Order: sequence, then structure tokens, then C-alpha cells
Amino acid sequence: MKCTYCGAAIPEQARFCAGCGRPLSGATVAPVSAPPTGGASKAKWWAIGIGLLLLMALAFVVGAGGLITQANIKKPEGPSVLEAQAPKVEGPSVLEAQPPKVEGPSVLETESPKPPPKHVVDWLEHLRRTEEQRRRMERNIAPVMSMLVQAMVARAAAMSGIAQGDFDKAEADYEREREKLRQGYQQRQREWAQLVQYFRSVPPPPECQTLADAYFAGLSEYITSISQIEKSLIENDLSGLTGMLGSAQSELDAHFARADEELTRVCEQYGIRKYFAIGAQGTELIRSLGGGLPLGL
Repeated sequence: MKCTYCGAAIPEQARFCAGCGRPLSGATVAPVSAPPTGGASKAKWWAIGIGLLLLMALAFVVGAGGLITQANIKKPEGPSVLEAQAPKVEGPSVLEAQPPKVEGPSVLETESPKPPPKHVVDWLEHLRRTEEQRRRMERNIAPVMSMLVQAMVARAAAMSGIAQGDFDKAEADYEREREKLRQGYQQRQREWAQLVQYFRSVPPPPECQTLADAYFAGLSEYITSISQIEKSLIENDLSGLTGMLGSAQSELDAHFARADEELTRVCEQYGIRKYFAIGAQGTELIRSLGGGLPLGL
């Protein structure tokens, strides 16, 4: 039913209008018809509008809260950790860096020093044994020759005016020492010849040919000088002895010095330790004989 005053829908048995409150007695109550579609559409659009307003209000509140939160957080002045770039290294990186260049060859490329040639080492040992034998023979002859020189000095002093008894003794001593020298002269000649033969029994390698020639020249000169000294002493040839002592000294020094220099050169060339030297003991022997002779002989 429908109120005739306001048009509100009311139940059939209602006595008052729910819309306007007027009594319905005696009033004509119109039957309720279907609600017009225009009113329903307006109510629907009103609900949608109110919902949109609520959503907009909610979005405004959320947005305002975010702005407040962002305003309270202090933004760092520099870039963030994710935005910051790694520091630039002046030199190349570890992967890009070149290894240091070594001036010399590497350990793997370096060749171990070559051992000296065996034939050179063997021949130098042969030379050492020859030189050792020469010095041994020199030590054997030196005392006898020195005693003979002393006897010659005593004999010369006796002849200068010393008592007859002293002269006889000096003459006897001189003859005794000269006889010893004469007996050993032939034996020493054979020994010197054997020494030369032993030295030349092993041919020198080409690397040591200059050394061999220098040593052989010194050895030959030394043997010749010793032999002449012995012969002059035996024959009492004092004038020839003194002249020979003066000239033999410098020649022997030069020969043995040259041989020792060549020995040093060969050892340095092949990295061999120089474990012996070609000494001048022979020249020392001749020097001592010359210094022991009295002046005027």
C-alpha cells in the first residue's frame, strides 16, 4: 500500500504512515507499485561516489604519512653503498699487472756451470807431479852444494894469509866436499834426464800447449844451470862459476814466472782452483850459491 499524503509504502493493516506519520483512517491507501528504476540508479551512484571518496581519503592519509616519514629520515649527503663506485686504483689490478721482468735468465733457463775438461785437469795434475819431483831433487842437491861453497870460502880465506894448519884443514874439507859432489854428479845427471823424459811422456792438450812450452823452457834452463854449477865446482873453475851465476839468475826468473802466469790463465779459463804453483826455488838455490862465494873469486 502507499500513503496518499507522502507516497511512502506502508503495510496493509498500518494505521499511521511510516513516512509522514499521518493517520491513515479514512484515507485512501494506494496499492504499492514497483519502485521506479530512476531512484534505484541514483542510490547506486550515490554509494559508488561515497566509496570513491572514502578511497581517496584513505589514499591521502597513507600518502601524507609516507611524506612525514620521509621528512623525518635524514638523507645521507654522499651516495649509498649500492650507488657508491669502487675507488679507482692508479696502477693495474692484480690480474692485469705484469710480472716483474728479470734481467738475467730464469732459474730453469740458467745452465749449470760446465765442469772443466777432464784432459786439461789430468794434464795439470801431471805438471804438478813433475814440479813436485823437481823441488824434491833440488832439496837433495842444495846441502851438498852449499857445503862445497862453504869449503871454497874457507880455502880462499886460508890462502889469504891464515896459519898453515888452518889452510891444511880447509884444503882437506874442500877436497872432501868436492869428492861428494863428483860422486853424485853422474847420478843427478841421470835423474834430471829422467825428469825431463817423465814431463814429456804426457803430451799437453792444445789448451795447455803454451803453458807446457813455458815450463819446459824453464825446466831445461834450470837443469842446464845446475849441471854447469856442479861441473864448475868439481873442476874448480871459479871464474866460469861466478860468470854463470850472474847470467842464469834473470833467465830462470823469467822462465818460471812465465810458466806460472800461464798456469794461472788456464785455471781461470776453465774454472779450476789453482792448487799448486810453479815456484822459483831453483832460482833461490842459484842466488844462495852466488851469495855464498867470497868476493874476488
